[in-house]
Amino acid sequence: MNLKIKTIPVSLILSLSMIFSVMDALAGGVAAVPNKAGLRGTVLGYCVISSSLEGIRPEQALYKLTISIEETEDIKNYPNFLRDKEGQSITFYSKEKQPLELYGRKIKAIIEYKGDEKGGRFWIKQIKIAD
Repeated sequence: MNLKIKTIPVSLILSLSMIFSVMDALAGGVAAVPNKAGLRGTVLGYCVISSSLEGIRPEQALYKLTISIEETEDIKNYPNFLRDKEGQSITFYSKEKQPLELYGRKIKAIIEYKGDEKGGRFWIKQIKIAD
């Protein structure tokens, strides 16, 4: 039996490797468009958790607030991902320390959604007591 072994050029192997890497990255999902929304609501829940519980690296403290949304407001030039959430209680996160005094109070906030079509989180950008 006469077997001939053909060699594959290194450049072809590298090209295929790059193509598979890009396909792998794309499988992660398409990021949400830049967005912002204003909201008025009441803070129903407040806790500090480790980001590792949410699968967020590096490990750090996250402030997790549950807010009953009473009203949302569009912010010029940004889509409002909260528009259809009035009357609902939604969880929001912040990497910045939030005062415990927010608990049980009416607030005004600016938020944004970060994630993709597979999921994500609402993040607090600004928050203040409204009453």
